[in-house]
Amino acid sequence: MHLHLAPTDHRPLTVRTDLAVHLAGHHEAHAVLIAHTVLLTMPSVRVRVAHPQPAYETYKGWASAADRATQLFAGTKSGAVPVPDGQVSGHLRLDRPVPPAVVESLPAKLSPTRTPQLRISVGGLLTVVTDMAAFTSQLNLWTTAYRHAARRWSNLPSVEELAVGALPRFEDTEAPAFIPVAA
Repeated sequence: MHLHLAPTDHRPLTVRTDLAVHLAGHHEAHAVLIAHTVLLTMPSVRVRVAHPQPAYETYKGWASAADRATQLFAGTKSGAVPVPDGQVSGHLRLDRPVPPAVVESLPAKLSPTRTPQLRISVGGLLTVVTDMAAFTSQLNLWTTAYRHAARRWSNLPSVEELAVGALPRFEDTEAPAFIPVAA
């Protein structure tokens, strides 16, 4: 028996992630330097960055998506997020090198929420924003997180140095060592 499948140009997106968050509109988000790591909080998610390379890759992904976001969300007043069956929250720790950020965009006609989506995936975290306000909140969050990371790890250039072409050095960097404290 032979099974024939018709080819299609519209394959569904495959998402491989440990934690996903969908965001619409301006939202409260914070990044702080604490316990030799950078802790980020946003609706339903906490991310602890304990290695400089994920901080760099994530900032680079969000910063590189600015032009795409402006085009994608032109004319979109407010986005939409799927309503979960219950309150969901999660925590993710980025404590080792990760592949470069993957930035994808979906126009409204291909989006499951019928609003445009910008998706940025780094190290097991998938962040989906559905309007310019949500994008701006996330760009500000990851810029602040990167600034903290650049203060924490000397091998990371500042945001201003990155803008003029400086690159980080990772070959000599290890994640911070945590030493147990005797009780």
